This record gives sequence, C-alpha cells and structure tokens, in this order.
Amino acid sequence: MARVVVIGAGLAGLASAVRLAKLGHEVIVCERDQHLGGVLGRVEADGFSWDAGAASTTLPAALRDLFRKSGRPIESLVQLEPVTEPRRHMFGDGSVLDLPIGDRGAQEAAWTDLADQKTAKQWTALVDGYGETWQILRKTSLEPPLHDKLSLSAVRSLKPWQSLEKVANRELDDDRARAVLRHFAAQGGSDAKLTPGYVGVWSYLERTFGRWTIEGGFGALADALAQRASERKINVRTGAEVVGVSTTDGGVTGVRLADATELPADIVVSDIDPRLLYTELLDDPAAKKLRKKVLSTHQAQAAYVVHLGLQEPVPSLPFETVLHGTPTVVVRTGGQAPAGHQAWSVLVHGYPTDDVLDLLVARGLHIRDKVVSRQTSPSWWAGVAWEGYKTARRRASNVSPVKGLYCVGAGAHPGSGVPATTLGAAIVADAIGKA
Repeated sequence: MARVVVIGAGLAGLASAVRLAKLGHEVIVCERDQHLGGVLGRVEADGFSWDAGAASTTLPAALRDLFRKSGRPIESLVQLEPVTEPRRHMFGDGSVLDLPIGDRGAQEAAWTDLADQKTAKQWTALVDGYGETWQILRKTSLEPPLHDKLSLSAVRSLKPWQSLEKVANRELDDDRARAVLRHFAAQGGSDAKLTPGYVGVWSYLERTFGRWTIEGGFGALADALAQRASERKINVRTGAEVVGVSTTDGGVTGVRLADATELPADIVVSDIDPRLLYTELLDDPAAKKLRKKVLSTHQAQAAYVVHLGLQEPVPSLPFETVLHGTPTVVVRTGGQAPAGHQAWSVLVHGYPTDDVLDLLVARGLHIRDKVVSRQTSPSWWAGVAWEGYKTARRRASNVSPVKGLYCVGAGAHPGSGVPATTLGAAIVADAIGKA
C-alpha cells in the first residue's frame, strides 16, 4: 500500500483519488479552496442555480467507468440523462440550424434543410471519416499514456500537420458548416488555424455517443465524487495549499503545505497547472527537461461566463445555442429557476469588447429587460492552447520523469474537458496499479 497525496480536488484529482483508494492505496487529497470539484460547482443566487463550469459531456462511458472502478455504479449517486434537444447554431446571416446531436440521418436532414444536399453529404462524410481517427486516438492516446512514437500508418491517417481550419476549408463548401466545425476548437479556447484537424473527432463522438447531462445540474457530479471519496475513506483536506513537492534522488518523498505541515508520500498526483508544479513546487534535476517543455505551452482562453436569472416570457432556446460571430457566444439553458423564470448561462469564447447583454441583443436575443439576477463565474484553469500539432507532446505527460510523480487535469495529457480529464485519471490509476 502506497501513501498517495493528490494535489487539487478538481474532477481529475478526485477521479484519481477514488480510483487509487479502491486499488488499496492510502490517499490524502489537499485542496487549496474550501469546496471540491474545481469548475464542477454551482453558482447560486436569488433563488437561481447555475452550473459554474461544465454542464454536459460526451463519452459517458468514461464517467461510468470511473464510478464502477471506484465502487458502485454512477447511477447509485446521480443520474446521467441524454441531451435530446438539437444544438442550435445561429449565424451572422440570420439563418438558424438545429443540429441533432446523436443521429446521423437527422443531422444530414438538418443540413439539407438549411443549405442543400451537397452540404449535407459533405458534413456526413467528414464526420464519418473521423470514426477511424477516433479508433487511432483511443488506442494510442486516450486509453494508454501517449505513445512516444506513432506508427507511420497512424500518422498518415491523423495528418496532424493539417489544421482544423484547413480541414474545414477543404472538406466543406458552406461557410456555416465550416463555422460549426471550427467551434470544436473555440470551445476549448483555441484558434482553429492552430488546432490539429483531428480535433474535429468530437463531432463524431457526439454523433456516436450523444451528449449527456446530470439531473439537478453537473454540480451534482462533484457531490457524488465527494461522497465516493468519503466511502473510500479518503482524507480530504480543504484549505490545504501545497507549496512544495519534496524529492530525494529523483523520487518524491512528500509535500509541504503553506502552514509548514509535511505530508510524507510515496506517490504524488498533481491536478494543478503543470507550469506551476514544475516551476514553483518542484526543484529536482530529473524534471529539468520536462520543465522546459511544459513552459513552452500557453494557457487556453477560458470562456467568460455570466449567469442570468430571467423573468418569463423569454425566447425559447434548447439546452445549448451557439451564436456564431466574433466573439462566439454560447447560451446554456439548463439551470434551475423559480416558477415563472429561467436560468441561462452565457459563455463568451474570445475577448469580449461589449457587455454580454449587448452581445445577446446584437445577435437577436432581446432579454435585457428580463434580467432579475446576474452573476459571474470565477475564471478557471482552461488547460493548454493548441499551437500546432506539437502541442500534444508539450503538455505534461501523465507519468513524470520524477519517480512517483504523476500529472492529471486540463494541463496534462490528454487535455481539457470532462471526458479527457477523466480518461487522464484512468491512465494514472492504471500506471500506478494495485497496492
């Protein structure tokens, strides 16, 4: 049985902790803040409740595997529910596309109705082609640690040197279809011109596995993980800021807290910004090369999020609406609200030069006089921005060159988002193994 200290209680940190505890290790979680879950929290005010960060996910199997591998199935704590409404796309020319999420034929019909059969077939063929991409990424990157070198056939299939922008321009003739594909880069805080084309695989994942939310809001996932941590008898310390990782001869020996407490550890799992970890918390010669690589990355742009409590009547919107333009604005309607009201979350992807309400009005959503509550989510660590395909190898690897040190979370492989961070935790748990 190893003594494990997990730094940070975000999704990846908690996922790692409960998996490792189930494997028989003694686990302590140190969280600087007073709440668990990182961005998987809630904003509550004036009788309204909004998800502070993530509100849905694809690849539900990743969450189901997490709870199954740490104890009882996820359904024993929270209920995953499919998002059945199409995602609405509103374009600058005034046209509107309601694109079904998990239905190939319905997607093709929606594109035919909006544009023409040619555009529909182009979109369908592009998404179909990402099926092979998914199988390659799953086998080489998302289930095992990132392979040091991909096979020539895998490289030829992935074509990592081709940007998402280039793929959109080459495969799609309609500017609106291109905008929908580019959105998979924007929602991760990156530029489509610098994002590898294979990132469009998320279009295939959504169409194949659907998109899922949680009854009562995604904040319930943090509560479920906290309960699972309690069931696994994990020592969770809030208000416990880690200020140093102690090492001897290239291996971890423990962590130091801001109050001067020393916690001995055989294994340390970090769920914080790897740049902070390798520059301020860790000073070991074994990390020198990786430190330089990690510092060459830059932070992805987190969405600016404003939560609105609205008095009805308001425009009827589905679970998620994308307002294309500069900046791109996303409206989510899944919050909890008193009778006669609605709770919207507005995410601005890009640098907002106008007030959120001005942006909404300019895009045709006239709700200024309906606002009875307005709250802002705090900024969060959004992971690493794509700056070409080499970014994948500049992210912190899950297994560090420092013995006993592992990295998970948005800044580590395989990237940000609920599916990726959950899969990263699974990679680390498998690498550490049973006690």
